[in-house]
Amino acid sequence: MSTDVSTQLISREELLSLSTEILIKWNTPAAFAQSIAESLVQAQEAGHASHGVIRLIEYTNSITNKVIIPDAQPTIKSDHKASVVIDAHWGWGQIACKFAVEVATKKAKEFGVCAVSIANCNHIGRVGEYSELFAEQDLISMTWCNADPAVAAFGGKDRLFGTNPFAAGIPSNGKPVVIDFATASSAEGKLRVAKANGVSVPPGTVIDKNGVESTNPEDFYNGGAILPFGGHKGYCLSLMIELLGGALSGNHPSMNAEYSHGFGTVMVVIDPDKFFGAGLFKDEISEAITAIKATPPAKPENPVLVPGDVENQQREKNSPKITISESILNSIRAL
Repeated sequence: MSTDVSTQLISREELLSLSTEILIKWNTPAAFAQSIAESLVQAQEAGHASHGVIRLIEYTNSITNKVIIPDAQPTIKSDHKASVVIDAHWGWGQIACKFAVEVATKKAKEFGVCAVSIANCNHIGRVGEYSELFAEQDLISMTWCNADPAVAAFGGKDRLFGTNPFAAGIPSNGKPVVIDFATASSAEGKLRVAKANGVSVPPGTVIDKNGVESTNPEDFYNGGAILPFGGHKGYCLSLMIELLGGALSGNHPSMNAEYSHGFGTVMVVIDPDKFFGAGLFKDEISEAITAIKATPPAKPENPVLVPGDVENQQREKNSPKITISESILNSIRAL
């Protein structure tokens, strides 16, 4: 397969407007459409095309198939002070998560900690976005969710787990540390991008329907599976997210009989100000970040980074115009 991708530049304003107009065309309320489009464009800017505007193709199909109810409003299902369950009512995952961020921020500021789960939730977008929102409020956060089966168990060949992303945000005096990764060898969206662009994926990413490793993303969509990252250790982390995301949200682990679809999302938020003070906490984190970045690199051309640095670098590259695949942009414009 090819490794070359034709790209073009588009202004942030044009891409945001295009995405918003598409969502409104597909019966999404204007305020929701603007918020979701902003999330997609932010993901594109941060270098995560897998969670960028390519998702509009999936989302519009989901509206057609009545998986996404575009005007559904998230509500609080149960409130036990420091623990809250939110019902997304099968509406937009991004809208439910931003509502959850608002609720969890208030609760964590009051009680020191807060745990929120989201039931009946669709795709939530780039999980690191919510870590960044919490960090802006000087809050520590961990967010994870289970998802539709796409990943084989360690040593297995059938789809059993979701790609089960995990994100953590840690505020500092400068940019926050933002850890955001799928517990699979690849996010499914990255395979979607590779397939759309006609390029191969790295070895160790997918297996075909017979359990044979492949570099062709088509093999995943033809009955194969994504491999867990990090061997048995990544498998264990994915399993933890599958069980806790599915069971705490009422979405069910994806291998259970009652699971149908959706993203069982959990957010755990901590206010460091309730421990030794937010100022001291951020000083400690900032000192540690400085020490890490001062580490002599093994290769001089590759300085040591902390999580979140790559996204910040990509944002600089994608300003004032965003680089996007021509084939993806053409597909979006055809919606």
